[in-house]
Amino acid sequence: RQRTRSAPDPPVAMTSAIALPILAITALLTSVVSAVIGMGGGFALLAVMAILLPPALVVPLHGVVQLASNGTRTLVMLRHVCWRIFAIYALPLVVGVVAAMQLWQGGKMTWFRPLIGCFVLAFLAWRRVERRPRDLPLASFVGVGFAVGFLTIFVGATGPFAAPFFLRSDMTKEQIVATKAVCQTFGHVLKIPAFLWLGVDFAPHLPLLGVLIACVVVGTLAGRYVLGRISKRVFVVLFEGVLAVMAVVLIARWLLE
Repeated sequence: RQRTRSAPDPPVAMTSAIALPILAITALLTSVVSAVIGMGGGFALLAVMAILLPPALVVPLHGVVQLASNGTRTLVMLRHVCWRIFAIYALPLVVGVVAAMQLWQGGKMTWFRPLIGCFVLAFLAWRRVERRPRDLPLASFVGVGFAVGFLTIFVGATGPFAAPFFLRSDMTKEQIVATKAVCQTFGHVLKIPAFLWLGVDFAPHLPLLGVLIACVVVGTLAGRYVLGRISKRVFVVLFEGVLAVMAVVLIARWLLE
């Protein structure tokens, strides 16, 4: 397979005197959010990075930062991980990433984002109609794993798509956050070598990545403290509320483009 390499972008930490502190504060705050409800932070961080960084670097650098964020969350909540779900999810995720690598040409599937938004809103509406919504069978994580693996190369933040499947009545709030974290960590572990294979050079951007990684580690530890002090009911309300906001943003951005 022949891959073309474009001229490297300048180190992003040096592109703007104001970009680094904005990204650092955003990384810190969004990692707190992710640690409390298991999602939302990566989505918000991606949006800010898309404004401040060169387009070709947004998804690759975001993947490295989210690997640190989700990896830290996994480590501090390891005893809460539902490994059965991860075992079902992992192999299809690998297949999805490999499939995306064969099709990737540097473009982004921006048209798919409003579809994710519509899916999330439909899920939330279904939960309102069904007073006791039934949990989807665990086998559904086969399809979720493949879809997330495929979309992560093109879309970046796949949290809004995957999140509804983890909101289960048979899991505690800690299990939901921890299991989603380990699944996302595995996806980001695969994403980094995938982008290296596609020609992305991370070396010039290590100073920026070092700062952002430190911020998400601190934010994750702070968010873990908050999670232990809220009820499952409050957690579900926050989870659904953040999902709804992300869905509306995905659709609105597509309509305004």
